[in-house]
Amino acid sequence: MKISNSGRKPIVRKSYNSVVDKSNNNSGEVLQLFPDARIYKTTLTKKFRERKKYKNPDIQEIKSIIPGEVISLDVTEGQSVKKGTQLMIFEAMKMHNIVMAPIDGTIEKIFVSERQKVAKGEVLIFIKASNKREDSDYERDKDHISSDGDLGLIV
Repeated sequence: MKISNSGRKPIVRKSYNSVVDKSNNNSGEVLQLFPDARIYKTTLTKKFRERKKYKNPDIQEIKSIIPGEVISLDVTEGQSVKKGTQLMIFEAMKMHNIVMAPIDGTIEKIFVSERQKVAKGEVLIFIKASNKREDSDYERDKDHISSDGDLGLIV
């Protein structure tokens, strides 16, 4: 982090092409961007500063990506599964979706039952990984997940 002083209060450089200037605005920070030698100023809003930070999804949690209903459960708690094993059939918007295991492991907990309606983002199944691996070994297969990062649902 580099601090420069040009006769005013200090300006803190946070990256190569942006500067946060706290001298002009008492309620928030002013971010200056320098793309292609042009200067743009924007104020960081309270909503932006207090936003919920992004958290990587837990690959062991199988979540509902859309409201729907569990049609059938094909696994039981304690059962060992391999990556690609069919876990359940989930109906959403009059389509049956096959939910498959994203990793090798053991079904630790099933949070739903057959014919149960579920909301978006609800955890359906928790799979305990069969062995400790690095996060890089859990590369998500883009064909088996939705675009917003929820795991396991083929759409």
